[in-house]
Amino acid sequence: MNSSPCAWSGTVGDFLAVSETEILGALTHHLRETGPPQLFAWRDSLRALRDGLGACLPEAADCGLVLEYELPRSGGRRPDLIFLNNGIVLVIEFKNRVAPEAADFDQVLGYVRDLSEYHAGCRDKRLVPVLVPVGFQGAPFEEQGVRTAAPKDLVRIIKEISAHPRKQSPDTGRWVQSSYEPLPALVEAARLLFERKPLPRIRAAEAENIPARVERVEFLANAAIDRKERRLILITGVPGSGKTLIGLQTAYSRNLNAPAVLLSGNGPLVSVLQYVLNSAAFVQSLKNYLRDILIRQKRPPREQVVIFDEAQRAWDRDRVFEKHRGDLVDSEPALLLSLANRIEGGHVVVALMGEGQEIHAGEESGIQNWVDAVQGSKGWSVSGPRHLERAFTDAGIPYDVEPLFNLTTSLRSRKAGQLSAWAELMLGGRMDEARAIAVDLTRIGYPIRMSRNFETVKAYIRDRFDGVAEKRTGAIASSKFRKLAPYGISAAPQNFYYYGQWYEEPESHPKSGGRFETAITEFGCQGLELDLPVLCWGPDLRWEGDRWVSHLGRARVVRNPHQLRLNAYRVLLTRGRDGLAIFVPGMAELDGTWERFRLCGVLEI
Repeated sequence: MNSSPCAWSGTVGDFLAVSETEILGALTHHLRETGPPQLFAWRDSLRALRDGLGACLPEAADCGLVLEYELPRSGGRRPDLIFLNNGIVLVIEFKNRVAPEAADFDQVLGYVRDLSEYHAGCRDKRLVPVLVPVGFQGAPFEEQGVRTAAPKDLVRIIKEISAHPRKQSPDTGRWVQSSYEPLPALVEAARLLFERKPLPRIRAAEAENIPARVERVEFLANAAIDRKERRLILITGVPGSGKTLIGLQTAYSRNLNAPAVLLSGNGPLVSVLQYVLNSAAFVQSLKNYLRDILIRQKRPPREQVVIFDEAQRAWDRDRVFEKHRGDLVDSEPALLLSLANRIEGGHVVVALMGEGQEIHAGEESGIQNWVDAVQGSKGWSVSGPRHLERAFTDAGIPYDVEPLFNLTTSLRSRKAGQLSAWAELMLGGRMDEARAIAVDLTRIGYPIRMSRNFETVKAYIRDRFDGVAEKRTGAIASSKFRKLAPYGISAAPQNFYYYGQWYEEPESHPKSGGRFETAITEFGCQGLELDLPVLCWGPDLRWEGDRWVSHLGRARVVRNPHQLRLNAYRVLLTRGRDGLAIFVPGMAELDGTWERFRLCGVLEI
């Protein structure tokens, strides 16, 4: 297997000095696992490229070329051609078409986004996305910031860039070997920690103080254990901001002075991690953990540090009574804190909370559940972000403000963190502000696109990730959208046992989400993510007149069903690492919603 990150690299002069057969051989060897489409594009454009580069001599002779550079830890994504001239980087993608399509623009913009954010050799450089449809016969043009040209016209762009003055030749070898530092996806991070390997030092994570936040949690936990105190630590954050990463690193830190356990009330998250790691111990179900200790074994817990992920999903007293069939009668926060009464010494609970994501009946009490739990227990103090301080101090509970414990920036992509803001503005009815963010997201390579035809959406997804075997996509939908069958989709049942396969297996697997046959709901995707999900928008939340209106039929009794719908769609809208596609069925009652999306900056495929 070729260990080089690219098929070929060198100067323009080097490229012209070797034969076309040698270049094609290097490409064939490097691309042997991805099939023929890319090779066809290269075969049809290589001669025109060589002729064009020859016309750029002598100015471009010492400029750099990198063919098929594979972005590390990106599932096999690779821009076809990188052209280097010191301060300028051309990111060039060939397509075996007569004209570019929406997926092509989004693909090359995605390359530019990732290279600019994660590649050390691209820092402080000007990156220019270029599309080259090999059958294109028209005049060069620019759209969405992407320059598009026929192979014969690519020479004009290269000649323009190579004419820029430079004090020294670009170091192509150094560029190829430069560090590339994307934040590992949740499952990848869990796998590394499970195998006792250190997580890579990630520039984005360090810029957002993730290591410092973990160290602060460790310090407070150790202080409480050593002093035999009881402390609740609250950590809040937007989707994708690294809350679970902090929990994973804390639970498996060698710096803690006491045993720790990572719990989650998120059954699908537990299912996926246990499937991937083939371990039921790495992360455990909160429901099962409480049941084992408080009902079945009736023993003191071994762990003195309990990390509870997705703590905003903590059940209130009534929901616990229902789900545990009367065997337990208190809220989950109160039950967690009560474990301290069964052990000697200090006890710490770390609650990781994604605010505004309460989606279940029984979750609506939010932070008040935790306030009530501390009030009902003895000797607890609380550390957390400033915006939660008053809820506790008004109840007479000691509270230490920790500025590090509120995570406001998404780490999936620093720029794509704006998606959370877009979703909030769009659901809040602030159209103009949402549109401005959507336009900027598209420009930086994080597109939001839509269609009223599900087959069109699937074709867009497959075009976008053509030849990329490890990209994860799938359909997601509101749990209240019950009529997906006419579109060839079935909704995952409540007792869906295949979340691990749905998220992690390739399209060839019968349970893979990439087949677009089964849609998981907000309950199945909260706390997890996909590279590019397809959100099937349902008639349960519609734009009517000047506001969002919920249509739920005979829903179970909840305090605010409309707020739960908004929270559900907030979760669904923020699951993508590389973008979002929205399928709006052609039913008349969603015409207003379609128009709303258009006015909020969503582009039609």
